[in-house]
Amino acid sequence: MTDLRETLSRYRLPLRRDHLKHAQHLTGPAMRYASRNPMLMIGAGLLALAGVLAFTNRRKIASTAGPLIEDARVRGQALMEEAAVKSHALMGEATAKTHELLETARAKGEAVAEKVSSVRRGAAGRAAPNDVH
Repeated sequence: MTDLRETLSRYRLPLRRDHLKHAQHLTGPAMRYASRNPMLMIGAGLLALAGVLAFTNRRKIASTAGPLIEDARVRGQALMEEAAVKSHALMGEATAKTHELLETARAKGEAVAEKVSSVRRGAAGRAAPNDVH
């Protein structure tokens, strides 16, 4: 396969360095601030030292943290199962309550419809008053 310019263009570094020149203008004030405040440089050095120590002791850290991570995973699974059981129970209760409310609304609607129909039947038997203008 040949390396076509179009296929690899997104992986290539830009040939222009204009953005680097702009970065120099942006980082200039930060560098002047860092030179006046040695605590910033000391903090960066301590952070780098902590990173180096963590990298050199990564096997020991992994062996120590492994059981803790496994314990957290087991506890998390138990909590997830408990939450699933509770959610199913709540869904069942909500479904039952919904059906109960629907039946109540249906019964009340039928009662109102019966009242309306009885009033209409009673009104149909009476003669309408004459409109006098």
